[in-house]
Amino acid sequence: MTNAYVADFSLALINRTGAYYICRDLIRGLLDLFPRIRYWRFFRKHEPVGITRKVLGWAMLMELRRLAQEDRLTPEDVARCCSRATALPTVYLDPLYVLRNELRPDDIVLCHDVGPITHPHLYDHDSVTLYKLAYRKIQVERPGMVFVSETSRREFSHLYGSDYPFMDVIPLYARNTTGAGPDHQPAGIEPPFLLTVAAIERRKNLDRCVAAFIRSGLFREGFSYVLCGPRGYAAEEILNLAETTPGIQVLGYVPDEELRWLYRNASGFVLPSLLEGVGLTALEAGAHGLIPLVSADSAQTEAVGEGALGVDPLSVSSIAEGMVKLVRMDNEEREHRLQLIRRRVGMLTLNRFLMRWRSLLAGKQEIAA
Repeated sequence: MTNAYVADFSLALINRTGAYYICRDLIRGLLDLFPRIRYWRFFRKHEPVGITRKVLGWAMLMELRRLAQEDRLTPEDVARCCSRATALPTVYLDPLYVLRNELRPDDIVLCHDVGPITHPHLYDHDSVTLYKLAYRKIQVERPGMVFVSETSRREFSHLYGSDYPFMDVIPLYARNTTGAGPDHQPAGIEPPFLLTVAAIERRKNLDRCVAAFIRSGLFREGFSYVLCGPRGYAAEEILNLAETTPGIQVLGYVPDEELRWLYRNASGFVLPSLLEGVGLTALEAGAHGLIPLVSADSAQTEAVGEGALGVDPLSVSSIAEGMVKLVRMDNEEREHRLQLIRRRVGMLTLNRFLMRWRSLLAGKQEIAA
């Protein structure tokens, strides 16, 4: 039997965070296994871009929002609205997109995290409602599951059980697209500075990071704190806080050449997030030679390993102390941590990621045959 799946890449219509780039790399790396790619209700040979992507994304969001407003909607109600446009099994690259399609046991769902269920206060109401419906549908239909970390698998199992055809963990990898090539200094940014690369949203814990930067006293020593990334949920309150806090510089989304410069010139990387499926940006920062400051005992430390500097994400004092340590760390400790991070980065490569997925997909097709 020929190995073949539909790749549901609906998240590409509205998402440009790390999850988008990882899923794009997966599809591009395994094109022979994905003869058909679905973007919400449409099958396309090429990924929608420009105005086409915006229009399709808007239409998808409108449909999702209407679905979220049905107060007593059940997975059975959702199922009645679904259709199966192909006989091939489907790999859903985000749980949300099972909602408008028939879900079968031979399908596969990639779970990044269950944050909307475990941390609903970090998300908007509609997102929480929709993910609850999606996960309940998954619990009823029991497809195969893939997780990006042991942390995500453990939390999913606690909520929805473990009776699935398989529940595999395939760790992500450090993307190296910003590692080589020329760089360009962003306007108004001068060393020394600490750096955060993440969506400007509540779950990234940026309000505490800003407060911790002030408490650290590093601003008085000439340091600034640079935030760059796209806007997410509750971005306005974070941006307003940044505007009124000395030493905070918000760049928003930056091109690769500017991101390269930031990584190459920062004194440390800061992201003690409240919720992550995996510590991807922290791992990438480590690949660029930065010690990442992350949440202790989390998916971030699982990804980066012992080289990261762990802090209590709920404690401004702990984050502030971590920021100071990033700057004051002696060369011996810094080099030891960087060696541990390099070793971890060397293990988590794109090739290994693709090989794990290829092996899983081929194996499941052989079982089905």
